[in-house]
Amino acid sequence: MAVEAGRAGDRPWWALVVSVTGFTVAVWLVVGPLAQVDASGHDGPQMLQVAPGGQAELASLPSEHQVLYEAAAADREAFTQVRCYCGCEDFLAHRHLLDCFEQPEGGWELHATGCAVCLAEAEEVAEQRAAGTPMDEIVRRIDNRYGQITADL
Repeated sequence: MAVEAGRAGDRPWWALVVSVTGFTVAVWLVVGPLAQVDASGHDGPQMLQVAPGGQAELASLPSEHQVLYEAAAADREAFTQVRCYCGCEDFLAHRHLLDCFEQPEGGWELHATGCAVCLAEAEEVAEQRAAGTPMDEIVRRIDNRYGQITADL
């Protein structure tokens, strides 16, 4: 009785291990730098481009952004107590997070819809206010989370 030489597709177990390991290393090399967490605990890059300012039409913004613009308008007290950490205070002379969403002379500010930091801070403020978190705690959390971000002006 002759022993079969091996069927096509039969590979030693170690070939599978080598293939899976190679694939895992390749993914890690590509994705790893994109998901780095720095010493301050922030994900991603530390240098951000500041989004431009200008007048925005609320109806033309993505719906998830519209919700945050409306939250800022509905809770001016909270949004004026929170500092924005994207660099807009230097670039656009914003005084607080509300200025990222509303222009002081009236109208919607374009800046926030193009700024991930402003949107993230606003979402956190709105969620924490809805949860009943005291304002001083919200400010502390925002300061701790975003205070180490620097802007690339």
